[in-house]
Amino acid sequence: MDADNARKWLITSSLRITGAVFVFFVIAPAVDFPLTFPQARGLLEIVLPVFLGYLGSASHFVFSRRTRRKPIPMNRSPELVSLLIRGPVIVFAVVSICAIAVFGYSNRISAKAGSGMSLDVLASLLSAALGLLAVTTNVAASYFFAAEKRSE
Repeated sequence: MDADNARKWLITSSLRITGAVFVFFVIAPAVDFPLTFPQARGLLEIVLPVFLGYLGSASHFVFSRRTRRKPIPMNRSPELVSLLIRGPVIVFAVVSICAIAVFGYSNRISAKAGSGMSLDVLASLLSAALGLLAVTTNVAASYFFAAEKRSE
């Protein structure tokens, strides 16, 4: 994976996840998913900042006035770079989808009262999945979207 493909992956996956998370948590309370609108907003406040940060870095990279960029040398294995770019985003998506599905199922109307996953547990699972991104993808994003000084 070269630097441009890594940037494209980070931008595309961040846009997709931002859109999916936003749409889900806005619609969920209205379609009888066991969340209130304030709870859904709280979960959005946990998840969105990470991906908005990636998109902000990417926007700054694309639209800033800078000198021509030299290609970033990929001194490491392209397979390792690809794993560290794609892997954490995919793990985040899988963990989040599973946690949200289990929360919804365990809190369905026909579930035994008090047996469902709590909102705190759901928030903790989403935070843990985001933690994986913080220790991996943030490093990559800062590397691939680093601002370059202009020569004036």
